[in-house]
Amino acid sequence: MKNLFLKSTIAILFAISVFSINAQNKKPNIVFILADDFGYSSVNCYGADKNLLRTPHIDGLAEAGMRFTHAHTPASICSPTRYGFLTGRYPWRSSMKFGVVAPNGALLPNPDRTTIADILKEQGYNTAAIGKWHLGYGDKQPCDFTGKLTPGPLDLGFDYHFAVPQNHGDYWGVYVENDEIYGLRSKKQEPYSRTFYGKPYLGFDAPQRVNRDVMGDLTDKSVEWLKQQSADTPFFLYFAQVAVHRPITPSAYMRGVSNCGPYGDFIQDVDMSVGRIVETLKYLGLYENTIIIFSSDNGGVIPENKPDDEESQAIKLGLKINGDLKGRKHTIWEGGTNVPFIVSWPGKVEQGTVSNSLVNLTDIFSTVADITGEGLPGNKDVAPDSFSFLPALLNKKNNNPRISMVTADAKGMHALRMGDWKYIDPTAPEGYPKNKMNQFKNEKQQLYNLADDPAETTNVIEKYPEKVKQLQNELNRIRSESSSR
Repeated sequence: MKNLFLKSTIAILFAISVFSINAQNKKPNIVFILADDFGYSSVNCYGADKNLLRTPHIDGLAEAGMRFTHAHTPASICSPTRYGFLTGRYPWRSSMKFGVVAPNGALLPNPDRTTIADILKEQGYNTAAIGKWHLGYGDKQPCDFTGKLTPGPLDLGFDYHFAVPQNHGDYWGVYVENDEIYGLRSKKQEPYSRTFYGKPYLGFDAPQRVNRDVMGDLTDKSVEWLKQQSADTPFFLYFAQVAVHRPITPSAYMRGVSNCGPYGDFIQDVDMSVGRIVETLKYLGLYENTIIIFSSDNGGVIPENKPDDEESQAIKLGLKINGDLKGRKHTIWEGGTNVPFIVSWPGKVEQGTVSNSLVNLTDIFSTVADITGEGLPGNKDVAPDSFSFLPALLNKKNNNPRISMVTADAKGMHALRMGDWKYIDPTAPEGYPKNKMNQFKNEKQQLYNLADDPAETTNVIEKYPEKVKQLQNELNRIRSESSSR
């Protein structure tokens, strides 16, 4: 009996130890929530006044994890940033040197290039891309939206796809599911009404999107997909929200709730959506093993000479969309690329911490590779411009492997950030239209010390010639090589 008891005890202890080892070795789930045109100070934990709007769920992620102060997008506009995140590659290395993917444009990422979804799928992850896509479909332009939309996200490592094909309020007016228009009944088209942008809707024979319901619809799809997951198989959800991109169309639930007009209401829709994702993970018992990242694709919109726009109304009421940063979406300034960036990872990332490490959204690729596997391969063609910020997440000393970073504006002009210094190169990108070159006629070389001058008010290009030469050399090195890592 004694031996039997001893054997039973040993068996129980062995089972417990195996369970503990499996729990420790279990790959974490990953949820990346990317808001659209969401400015640096459009959330309370980055300075938004709680008397104007409230973002308790996003703030909750910051309280549970780490908030970054120097996180940047690779460009101050949509498509390039999304490309950079998926591929870990500066977008100007692709065929798109400036601007964004056209409404009927072909798929920008080459399916032969390894994406973050590819590496996670190889490691056994279920993967989904839900929300705004804006990276094109098919291999021809214009894309035939009434046919199969291939190649597309399903060829980039995603198991499931549900999306607004281009922008909130675009003239497609429909959703895409996997590789075709959602609910498409026939190839018939009957253009009707007009979009926020002035063009008629294309009138596909399929359920039409209702702008004020899109945030809720996409969140519903994300929740539905999460409910299909289990603790047995890790998952990766890329959830690209459409807010707060124009048109400003807050939900019926949130309309009138903030104190800075419809724009503030729409920001609160972003927060409510984040809250629903977090609560779903908690109810499913998956939250404790899930990394949640929240960020934006570029800085916020600040209208020029448009006092009636919703953003202008919010600014008049006191909202500082991009805080004290200079510039806005489309620009080369910090207000165009410095964005909120929050990482929650229960039990791994210390609660309520702040990091000043230099981070780019391209770095999510390498960081995820470090966390879930053995890091990036030696082949630098995979995620060539991605540096892991895992040491920063774990609060390790000398935790910033990224020493420099290239950012771009909407017209393809480059800036180099190195330490506290920022150099702006006024050179037009390759292939820029000759009839638009006048957009560069007033551009000039600029140098700023962001530690002394975070608002980029004083160009010190003449004062530090040696620093200028150093930064020019670094920028040229990165541009001349196929990889910066």
